[in-house]
Amino acid sequence: MGPSRAIWESIFPVNAMKSRFPWWCLITVALFSRSSRAADEKNPENWKWNDPKELGITGLHHATLESPSMKRTVGYQVYLPPQYEKEPSRRFPVVLFLHGAGGTESSDAGLAASVHREVVAGTIDPVIYVFPNGGQTSGYRDWKEERGNVKSETLLIRELIPEVDRLYRTIATSESRGICGFSMGGGGAVRLCLKYPEIFGAAASLAAALDESATANDGDNCYQHASALSPANRARLRLYLVVGEDDFLYPRHPPFLKHTKELGIATTWVVHSQMGHDLGALTRFSGVAMIRQLSGQLQAGEGKKIK
Repeated sequence: MGPSRAIWESIFPVNAMKSRFPWWCLITVALFSRSSRAADEKNPENWKWNDPKELGITGLHHATLESPSMKRTVGYQVYLPPQYEKEPSRRFPVVLFLHGAGGTESSDAGLAASVHREVVAGTIDPVIYVFPNGGQTSGYRDWKEERGNVKSETLLIRELIPEVDRLYRTIATSESRGICGFSMGGGGAVRLCLKYPEIFGAAASLAAALDESATANDGDNCYQHASALSPANRARLRLYLVVGEDDFLYPRHPPFLKHTKELGIATTWVVHSQMGHDLGALTRFSGVAMIRQLSGQLQAGEGKKIK
């Protein structure tokens, strides 16, 4: 027995069924529309690479970078502490926050409000926060050309960081530069910190999409980069990882924590019970702790002056 008329009419409006347009064409159109949307989401040319939203957060402003590697305009948000304007000869440590999959430079920049409150309260040293646009599902990696013109790692390491150091009064040393992020951004933050110890001194993550094994991504993964660190860098770098026990990415954390422990890399692991993959909840419960942790790990240079 076939489906009832009520079921059919809930799927296809009566007027459409009475028209001369065959019902099977409606199914074809629906499926084609869904597959077209999925294809659009995978196409980097359709991603929002510049998302200049005004978030109403004190000290936060939007900027753009013309990326030579990707041949496109890429947006980023920058938080400057109140001391930046008041003390024009002072330099500041800097932290990059990488958004999760599907996000932009504006989607996760609300964290700047927490940073501002901590700076104003004096619980952390004044710091610059940068929120880059890394692309919708880039993984913060350089893609092979046949997949699309995505060079998110080159964008961050070779283009954005030098641009930020040129335009703003940062302390341009690894000891004073940190990186953190959520989900895709958290995994990217950990991997990039371990891969470029000459650029970063600390990393933190909320629900990181950590690499699943030491063989992932042809060896370009957090396991291999951790193993390749010199003894001095293993002793110097600091990691701070937060995840919910109900998060689908939780299983990736224990093996990596075991790996960093074996290598002697200082790693703090925070697990929240009955919490899933939820940026809002993770930020409420651990956002400030992460901000403070990074601040304590980065050298502020006691208000380092411009030479």
